[in-house]
Amino acid sequence: MKIKIGVFIAFSVLVLGIVVGANVSAPVVTNSEHLPLVKGEKISTDNVSLQFFGDIMLDRNVAKAMGKNGLSYIFVLATGTKQLFESTDFRIANLEGPFAVKRINTTKSIAFRFDPSLALQLKQFGFSGFDLANNHSYDMGSSNVVFTRKTLAKAGLGYFGDELKEGTSYTWVTSTTNGQMVAFLGVHNTYHNPDLKKLAVALQQASTTASLVVVNVHWGVEYQANSTKKQQTLAHWLIDRGADVVIGHHPHVVEEAEIYKGKPIFYSLGNFVFDQYFSTPTQEGLSVVLQAQNGTINKIKVIPFFSTRSQVQAMEGGRKEKFLQWLNKNSRLGTKQFIDGILTF
Repeated sequence: MKIKIGVFIAFSVLVLGIVVGANVSAPVVTNSEHLPLVKGEKISTDNVSLQFFGDIMLDRNVAKAMGKNGLSYIFVLATGTKQLFESTDFRIANLEGPFAVKRINTTKSIAFRFDPSLALQLKQFGFSGFDLANNHSYDMGSSNVVFTRKTLAKAGLGYFGDELKEGTSYTWVTSTTNGQMVAFLGVHNTYHNPDLKKLAVALQQASTTASLVVVNVHWGVEYQANSTKKQQTLAHWLIDRGADVVIGHHPHVVEEAEIYKGKPIFYSLGNFVFDQYFSTPTQEGLSVVLQAQNGTINKIKVIPFFSTRSQVQAMEGGRKEKFLQWLNKNSRLGTKQFIDGILTF
C-alpha cells in the first residue's frame, strides 16, 4: 500500500472543505478530533480498493512473543514467502484495545493495554486506519481512549467508532487522490446496544458525503461459526440505510458471508493477531479485499490465513481449498460463489 497522509480536518457536523492536493477537489468531512485525511496513490480515475482484517490484539502472549522485535515478528511470513497483504488504497482492522503508557487498575477480568510505540509500526506495515468500536477500547479508562486516538493520529493513522457512543462525530471520511470518498463507521453491539437513531443519521450523512460507505460491527457470539439472527437483522438494517459493505468481528472465529441486496456482509473475519492458541478455528482468519468502481463494489477477494504463535501467513493448497469450500457452503451468496477466492458482480 502506498498511502500519503494529507491534512487533518476535525468537524462535528457536515461541512464543505477542500482537500489539499493537485488531484483532489471534493467536499470532505472528518468528524472526529485528530482524524487524519488519508490520500491514497491514484490507481484509476474511479476505483477504490480496500483490505480488511479482524481483531488485532497486541498484549499478553502476543507482546511476550514479539519482544523487542515488535510487529516484525508477527508479520515476518505475511510480508515474505506467505504473502498476506495486498496493494490497496486502504488497509483496515479492528484494534482490540487501547494504547496506554502504563497499565491502570481496573475491575475488568480481561483488560488489554498496547505499547504506544506499536502505532508507528502499524503504519509502517501499511495500515491506514482502525475501528475502535469494540468491547476493549475503554479497558484502560476514557483518558486512554483519547490517548489512543492521538497516538494513531500522530502515527498518520485514521480511526472510527466508539465503544459506547454513536453519531456523526465518530465517522472517518477520507479520500484517494482521484477524489473518491470513502466513509468508515464503527458499531459496537456486544454488551452495548447502539443508538439506532444516531446511527441512521450518521449513515445518511456518510452516504451523502462519500461514494462508498463501510461499516465495521463488533458483535455476535464468541467461538460460534454461524451468525445470529440479531447480527443478520442489524446487518440488513445497516445496508437498508446506506452501508455498501458490513465487516464483522468479535466471535474470534470466521463466520459466513452474505450478499444482501447486492451488498456484501462478512459476519466475522475471525482473529487476525491474537493469542488464543487453544484451537485451530481461533488461529484462523479471513482477510477481505474489495474493489469498487464509482461507489459500487464489483469484485471481492477473500484470503484465508492462519497463525502459529501469533505469526500470520496465508493458507495454501488443500487447506485453503477446504476453507473456501466451507465458506461457499455456509454463506448466503445467491447464485454467486467464491471461485479460487474471488467473487465478481
